[in-house]
Amino acid sequence: MWRHGFGRVHKWLGLSLALWMVLVALTGTLLLYKTELLQLQYPQLRLVEIPSATEAAAVFNRFDAGYAYLPRADKPWIEVVDGAGTTFYFDGSGKELLARPQLGDWVSWMVEFHHHLLLHELGKDIMGILGLLSLLLVIAGVVRWWPRHWSWRVLSVRFVRPGQRQFIATLWQLHRSSGVLFLVPIAVLLLTGTAIMYAASVNAGLSQLLPQKVPQNVPRQAKLLPQTTAANWQQRFAIANQFWPQQTPRLVYLAPTEEGNYRMRLQHADEWHPNGRSYLVFASQGSLVSADDVRAKSLGFQLSQMVYPLHIAAVGGWSWLAAVLLGGLALMLLPLTGVWFWWRRRAHR
Repeated sequence: MWRHGFGRVHKWLGLSLALWMVLVALTGTLLLYKTELLQLQYPQLRLVEIPSATEAAAVFNRFDAGYAYLPRADKPWIEVVDGAGTTFYFDGSGKELLARPQLGDWVSWMVEFHHHLLLHELGKDIMGILGLLSLLLVIAGVVRWWPRHWSWRVLSVRFVRPGQRQFIATLWQLHRSSGVLFLVPIAVLLLTGTAIMYAASVNAGLSQLLPQKVPQNVPRQAKLLPQTTAANWQQRFAIANQFWPQQTPRLVYLAPTEEGNYRMRLQHADEWHPNGRSYLVFASQGSLVSADDVRAKSLGFQLSQMVYPLHIAAVGGWSWLAAVLLGGLALMLLPLTGVWFWWRRRAHR
């Protein structure tokens, strides 16, 4: 009886979430190759030589709002997002290669849909709710399917052409087997995607659950350098290299905080997060006033910073990227075969 109940939950949730799941899986899978898609649409972004941090700093000095990314291998350009949401791309000489206004091309539409359903903060809340429902959908499907007796036949698929009568069995077998075989990447993608929507709560919850510090070989921080002025980003990067030579600047905030301070994010060699989660803060007059090393944070906080890299396959090399791709394809196949099976079965009855 309880298996039947889980089956009904799985069916109605699947029918309700099918279109959303296909579109989110499709956009997410394509965005794994965002750099390649941008370079395909805008050939001027195919830079051979990666700009240096000094060259990036010269560009950052021209902006006083928004944020910017330093060049790296998977983004071989200087990228600045201004206060209006327009993204600018520059080469090492400081020449503007491209200006992409928000929702100005199909890649930007995909990003906004995948993140916020094109509804800004409301879309983020909706995405979080749909993510939780999708996790319930997967749990209900696994419970409903779980075989009483295991054998290789529980995952077999007999392929029949759509025009034949037995095609309905093929749909069911495809739906079942793809869900089970790719259960791990599917579960990781749905879990991490939902956690990203509730990032603040996840960070706080894990920090409280695992407050202990991880013993790491964190270098002693030298004294801050209040006597050193840093009126521009070149000087701030020089101070960062002197203070934390083992960390690499990845992202800077171009607009000062309410206190008039400037911030940058840095990444250490063993860190998963591509933008880093260590912070340096510079006062408006240029002195380094605070440093926050992610390696000195609690175990729970450090675990929470692994959610985003797992979701976008920023770690794990080609093996995890392949698993994420297969998981994304499975998340498209599952609702398609499920709805098709439901419709054919209903028509047959």
